[in-house]
Amino acid sequence: MRRLSLATTAVLILSGCSQSPEKAAKQARDAAGSWGATLSAAAERWSGGEISTRYFQTVVMQAQISLQKEAQTARQSGGDAAAAPVDAVASHVSTLADAVRRGDRAAAVDAGHAAASEAPAEKTPPVARPQ
Repeated sequence: MRRLSLATTAVLILSGCSQSPEKAAKQARDAAGSWGATLSAAAERWSGGEISTRYFQTVVMQAQISLQKEAQTARQSGGDAAAAPVDAVASHVSTLADAVRRGDRAAAVDAGHAAASEAPAEKTPPVARPQ
């Protein structure tokens, strides 16, 4: 009985800590923009021979895992609309993975750019540095 009570308490605490739909949507947009920019930059660098194929494959795999988790979290807190930007970026991950398997660097760059265009990352304003 005590275990049931502890489990129930944990569920109630966790469910009470869920994000607002607006916060979930913003977090999802930010994550989608960040992953889109990362995939685009990594594809460019792979295309130029600056990073290895194995490293690029790891980036693509991590993007897929992270985007799936982010979409699930956004959907739970904010519904399908909150998860939409994440889903849009994620829709290009399999194309990227296929391009890597084929060694098609141009297709990877195209897919990376397409992923980035789905949810443009917010620009961070430059910080003035004292001279």
